[in-house]
Amino acid sequence: MADGARREVMGQIVRYGVNGAIVTGFYSIIVLVLDSWTHLPLQICNIAGYIGAMAIGYPLHSRFTFRNHGTRDRGSQLRFFVAILPSYALNTFWVWLLTDALNWAHWTIYVPVWLVTPGMVFLINRYWVFR
Repeated sequence: MADGARREVMGQIVRYGVNGAIVTGFYSIIVLVLDSWTHLPLQICNIAGYIGAMAIGYPLHSRFTFRNHGTRDRGSQLRFFVAILPSYALNTFWVWLLTDALNWAHWTIYVPVWLVTPGMVFLINRYWVFR
């Protein structure tokens, strides 16, 4: 990989880390507040968190993370929302595995939500959404 391309990818990774923390933090706050204050089923809290994350995720990643990479059009918007589905499915799996199957505390879902899911989403965004 040429130096310019390597710098571009590294910049995207850094910006993704910042914006991803904002998006994941927003998701986490929604889930935490709903889970703590309403005691809704955790999967319902997960859905609400994802809706919130989607609302801020595309603008942040489109304008900042991948600002000089690929196109911004209806196609990239549609691909972004399709790309959210595997990460939603993965986080739904974490909720089920850790709280339903293993009966661990609700806070445990945040470990893989913050450490595993974002890597997959970066790759999908980089190579498919903002192509």
